[in-house]
Amino acid sequence: MPGLLQRFLPREEGFFDLFAKQASNIHVGAEALHKMLSHYTGVPEQVQIVKAIEHEGDEITHALFTKLNQTFITPFDREDIYELCSRLDDVIDLIDAAASRFVLYRVDSVRTGPSISSKCLFPPPRKLN
Repeated sequence: MPGLLQRFLPREEGFFDLFAKQASNIHVGAEALHKMLSHYTGVPEQVQIVKAIEHEGDEITHALFTKLNQTFITPFDREDIYELCSRLDDVIDLIDAAASRFVLYRVDSVRTGPSISSKCLFPPPRKLN
């Protein structure tokens, strides 16, 4: 009976690919912010790069929400998918906001503290089982 039921109510597994894509995008954004703080030249251009990465993150978030609204049976609770997606989007939004503040407040130079602190945004990768 479970095989017959699974044919009528297929589960959508594409969410995990989009979560991985969003996580990768966050990592790229964190690296761009760290690069901006480590080599503090051409800051407005580097902020635009971070902003483009954030825009790509917004597109991934939109794709996740669209998929969530179009899927009948999800891999786990809808509320949890929504919460995870929102939190992932918040991370890349805050990276963009931090980068934009350097231009907004016209910061001319950066001490070593922010550069060292930005390293905590991307810990060494590890494989999850």
